[in-house]
Amino acid sequence: MRKQRLLILSCSKRKRSDPGLLPAIERYDGPVFRILRRFFQEEPVEEINVQIISAEFGLISRDFPIPNYDREMTPSRACELRPQVAVELKQIFEIQPYQQVFISVGRDYLEALTDVLPLLATGTSLKISNGPLGKKMSELHDWLYGKPPMLRCSPKEKARTSRPRIRGIEVSLTSEQILEVARDSLAEGWGNPGSYESWYVDINGQRVAPKWLVSRLAGLPVSEFTTDEARRLLERLGVEVRRT
Repeated sequence: MRKQRLLILSCSKRKRSDPGLLPAIERYDGPVFRILRRFFQEEPVEEINVQIISAEFGLISRDFPIPNYDREMTPSRACELRPQVAVELKQIFEIQPYQQVFISVGRDYLEALTDVLPLLATGTSLKISNGPLGKKMSELHDWLYGKPPMLRCSPKEKARTSRPRIRGIEVSLTSEQILEVARDSLAEGWGNPGSYESWYVDINGQRVAPKWLVSRLAGLPVSEFTTDEARRLLERLGVEVRRT
């Protein structure tokens, strides 16, 4: 089967610590790669060419064997990789054109794609995902499956036709995916998760503020919405919010 879709991701800071070499899709262990692995487990016949921009190795396929390493992408490293990435993606397109291209990378990683973006946009449905991690996860899921995830909610919530939103921003993640965002954000030291008074969410024994978590999901500053709004959104998404 010919591959009709091209997915370009940036590597993940979170990695499995197994010794030796692992395929890139197994080594990288951030929330985006967990969605991707789950998709290929559920849709094994789906033909998608997955290319990953690695700060260490440049452009690699999902099956490329890599060790556990620690190297951050910087603007200078992205500029260094840009010619190589452009050449390799042009070669990929020479072998086969793609009907759809989805790009989900960080800001510095996007710099490495600057020279080849016009090619990717020519005669192709191109989607560049940006914004908070929760938004990127939602958009990747919808692009892979062609629809939003099924959300577990009460009969009352099922009667609603609208998708969960806060201040006009839709959040369509499963409760498991939301917890992955929380764990990843805690590992990266993002924001001030312990800034709460009466309500909290338990993340593997660590209490975090509902507003902190929703801020990470929706990309809104915590000053732009209330704790009650955060609680309602999380509870609608199937995440338990507890009273202190």
